[in-house]
Amino acid sequence: MKTKVSIILVCLIWMASSMYATVYNGVCGENVSWTLDSETKVLTISGTGEMYHDGHFSDSLHWQGQKLTTTIQSVVIEPGVTSIGYWAFANCTNLKTISLPDGITVIEADAFYNSGLTSIVLPNSVTEVQESAFSNCKQLASCDLGRGIKHIGKNCFWDCTALKSLKWSDCLETIGSGCFISWGSGSSSDVGKIPLQDTLVFPATFRSMDAIFDCKTNVKVVVWNARRPEGSGMGPLYNYYHSYDEIIVGDEVEVIPNNLFRDQKKIDTIMLPESVESIGQNAFNGCTKLQYINIPENVQSIGNAAFYNCAALTSLELPESISEIYGTTFYGCKSLTRIHIPGGVTTIGESAFVSCPALDSIVLPSELTMIGGSAFSGIELQDTLVIPDKVVAISSNAFENWSSLEYLSIGKNVTLIADNAFKGDSAIKKITVWAAVPPMVSEGTLADIPDSAWLSVLPDSRKLYREHTYWGRFRMADVPDSAMIQRTVTVDAAETTADFTWPTDSAAHSYQIDIYKDGAVFCKLTLGNRGQLLGISFSAPGRKMSNMKSQISNADDSQSYTLSFKVTGLDAASRYNYVLSTLDANSTPIHVYTGAFATTGYTGDKPVGGGDEIIPTPPIIPSNPEASVPTDLENTEDAKGQHGKMFLNGQLFILHGNQLYTITGQRLF
Repeated sequence: MKTKVSIILVCLIWMASSMYATVYNGVCGENVSWTLDSETKVLTISGTGEMYHDGHFSDSLHWQGQKLTTTIQSVVIEPGVTSIGYWAFANCTNLKTISLPDGITVIEADAFYNSGLTSIVLPNSVTEVQESAFSNCKQLASCDLGRGIKHIGKNCFWDCTALKSLKWSDCLETIGSGCFISWGSGSSSDVGKIPLQDTLVFPATFRSMDAIFDCKTNVKVVVWNARRPEGSGMGPLYNYYHSYDEIIVGDEVEVIPNNLFRDQKKIDTIMLPESVESIGQNAFNGCTKLQYINIPENVQSIGNAAFYNCAALTSLELPESISEIYGTTFYGCKSLTRIHIPGGVTTIGESAFVSCPALDSIVLPSELTMIGGSAFSGIELQDTLVIPDKVVAISSNAFENWSSLEYLSIGKNVTLIADNAFKGDSAIKKITVWAAVPPMVSEGTLADIPDSAWLSVLPDSRKLYREHTYWGRFRMADVPDSAMIQRTVTVDAAETTADFTWPTDSAAHSYQIDIYKDGAVFCKLTLGNRGQLLGISFSAPGRKMSNMKSQISNADDSQSYTLSFKVTGLDAASRYNYVLSTLDANSTPIHVYTGAFATTGYTGDKPVGGGDEIIPTPPIIPSNPEASVPTDLENTEDAKGQHGKMFLNGQLFILHGNQLYTITGQRLF
C-alpha cells in the first residue's frame, strides 16, 4: 500500500510541474523561428537567413496576452541565422547573457535597446552595429564588437552608464554621432557619464567620426591611428579627449585634422608618429596643460593657431621641412622659453609669437623673406636682432614692445618697414642697415627709437641715409661697427663643450664654420659680421638646435673672437677639425682658417689659440664628404703667382692659380 501512495505522489508532482512549465514558440524571420522555455527562461532562435527587420519579432513575444520580454534571461542563437533584427530584444530588461554564432553580419537598430545585458561578445563575422543598438543598456559593463566590425551607428551606446570596457576591430572605419552621449552629460557631477577604462585604438582604416564625447576621466590613453580623415565630420572628434592626460597617436597617422585636440584642458603629453605630414589649424589650440609634444621630421606644415594659448609648453623643435610659420601659431605660449625656427622658413605670419614673454632667444633663418604684423610683439628676448638679407618687408608692430633690444641689424634686401614696427619703450643703441637704398618707413616706424642711437650704413649710402627724413635723425657712425658678440650655442643632448678662436676681419660680411667629424662636415654654423648666430644646420639626421643664449662682448686685445658651443654628436674628450671662412657680401671667401679644437675632458695636446690661415686665399676645398679638412699645406711662390701643395686625408693635391688638381693632373674645380 505504501508503494502505491509514493507512485501517486510522484505523478501528482510531475503533473503539477507540467501545468506550469510552458514552451512558447513563434516565427521571427522568413526561415527563422523561436522557442522560449518558461522554466529555464532561455530563448532559442534557429533557422537560416535574416530575422525580421520591422520589429515583428518583438511584437510576437506575447502569448495569450502575456508579455514575454521580461521573462527572457538568456538567449541562444543557433548557426544559420545571419542577423539580429530591428528591436529584436528591446526592453528585455532581465536578459543577462546571449550566445551568438559566427555568420551573423549585422546587429540592426535598437536590437538590444533597454535590455539587461551585462556583457556581450560579437562574432568576428559582424561588420555593422546600427543606430542605438545598445542604447540605454544601463547594466552593460563590457562589449567586444569583434575583429570584423567596420561601422558603429549613431547613439549606439547612448546612456550605457556602466560601460567600462569596449573593444573594436583593427578595421573600424566609422563611428556615428552621439555614440557615447549620456543624460548625465553637461552636469557638474559624473552621474550618468560613461566610465570607459579601456585604451581605445583608432586603426589605420578609420576615416570619419561625427562625435564621441562625455566619457568619464578613467581613460588615461587614447591611441588614434587614423589615416587622412575625410570630410568635416572629423571636426568634433576632439571632444572625446577633454578629460585625458596623455595622447598617443598611432603609427600610420598622416594628418592631424583641424581642431582635433582643441581646448583639451587636461592633456599634458602628446606623442606623434613619424608618419605625420601636416598639423591642421587650431589642432592644439587651448591645450593649456600641454607641456610636451614632438613634431616629427616629416611634418611639412603647421596650420594657423595650431598652438594658440598652449600656456604650459616650454620648448618645441620644428623640423627643417617647415617653410612657413602661420599667423597666431604660438600666440599666448607664455612658458615657451626656446624654439628652433628652421633655416628654410620663408614667412613668419601675423602675431605668430605674440605674448610669448619667456622666449630667451630667436634666430631668424637666412631664407626668411617676410615678417608679419605683430609677429614678435610684446616679448622679452635677447638684446640683439639680426634681420636676414632675404627679408623684403617687416610688417607693422612686428617687434613692438621688445624693450630689451639694443642692437639691430637690417639685411640688404629690406625695402619696407611698416608703421610701428619697433613701437614701444625702445632701448636700441645701434642700428646697422645693409640696404644700399634706405628702406621705406613712415613717421611712426622709427619714432620710438632714441635719437641718440647710432646708425651704421654702407659707405656709398651714407649721403642717402643722412638726407632721409626719418633715417637722418640718428647719429651716423663714421665706420661700420665691427665689435663681435660672444655666442653660446646649446644643441639638443649637449654633453660636450668646445672653444676656439679666430682673428677679427673688419671686411667680413659673415662667417661660416664647418666642423668635421670622421672626415665629413656634420655641423655648419653661420654668423653675422659681429659674430651673431644666423643659422645652424647638421648633415646627420636627428641633430637639431634646442637652445641658444647670447652675450655681447667686444673682441679681446688680440682682436680674436671666441666661440663656445655645445653640440650633440661630438664625442667627449676628443679633438676635432674645423674650417672657418670670412665671407664678403657675395659670400666669396676673404680669408679661410683651418684648425682644431678639443671637447670637454680631452687630456692630450689641446689646440691653443686660433687656427692657421690657408694661403693662398681664397682656397678651394673639395666637397668630397669622405675627405678630411686640410691638415698640411706647403706654399711656394713663383713668377706666375700662387702655388702650393695641399694634403687632404693623406692624398696630395696641387693648388695652382686658384685651381685644384690631383697628382695625376685631373682638374677638380
